[in-house]
Amino acid sequence: MIIGKSTNRTRQRLCTHLRTLDLNVQIPERGLPEEGISGGLMGTSIGLIEVQGSPIRWINMLEHPASRYASAAFTNVYVVPDRRVRSGGYLELRSVRQRNASVYGRVIDLYWTANFVGTRVTATLKGEWDEDMEDRLLDRINNDASLKESLIRLNEDITIRSVPNFWCWAISSGSYQENGLGLEARRLGPSREQWDCYEMIARHLLESSAEESDLKAGEAEEETEPESSGDESQSDSEPSEESSEQSN
Repeated sequence: MIIGKSTNRTRQRLCTHLRTLDLNVQIPERGLPEEGISGGLMGTSIGLIEVQGSPIRWINMLEHPASRYASAAFTNVYVVPDRRVRSGGYLELRSVRQRNASVYGRVIDLYWTANFVGTRVTATLKGEWDEDMEDRLLDRINNDASLKESLIRLNEDITIRSVPNFWCWAISSGSYQENGLGLEARRLGPSREQWDCYEMIARHLLESSAEESDLKAGEAEEETEPESSGDESQSDSEPSEESSEQSN
C-alpha cells in the first residue's frame, strides 16, 4: 500500500509539472491496456498520463526497481498512436551523437540510425510495409536542422520504436532518479524544449507514414486509369465500324 501511494505521488508530480508547460493532461484510472507499451524497455508501469491536443497521446511511466547500488529509477515513454503501424516486426530508430574526440569530446553532430526486426508485413493498401518508408523517415528526421540542434544542446539520446500490438510509436529518452543529485533530480519531467523535440519527432513519424499511404493510393489510381482508357478506345472504334458497314 505504501509503495502504491508513493508511485501515485510520482505520477501526480509529473502531471503537475506538465501543466506548468501549458499542456492539457489528466491522470486516468489504472489498468488501461496502454500501460503495456514499454518501447522495448524493462520496467513496471506505475500508470499513464493522458495528453490532449498533441500527437503524443499517452505518457507511460516505467519504474526500474532499486538495487544494492542505486535507488529506483523511472523512464517516461511517450506514446504516439498511428493506425498504420501494424507489422510482423518492429522498427527501431536511435539518435547517435558524434563527438570531436572519443568518449569525452564535444558533441559536434547528431544523426539517426534505423533497424527493422521481424517480417515486413503490415495492413497497408497493398498489404506490405514498404522499405522506402523507413528511408523517407530517416531523411525527414536527419534533415531537421532545428531538431538536431536542440538535441545536441540538450545532450539527449532518443530511442523510437514501433509497437505493432498497440498500433503506435514509443519515444523514450533515458531514465531519472527522484532522489538523485544535481541534474538527475530535476529530470522528473521534460523541459519545454524537450517536449517540443518529442512533438517534432511525433509529427515526423505521423507524416512519414501518411506519405506512405498517399503513395500507395496514387499507385492504385495509376493502375486503374489504363483500363478505363482502353474501354473508351473500344467504344470509340465501334461506331466507326458501323459507319463503314453502312457505306458498303
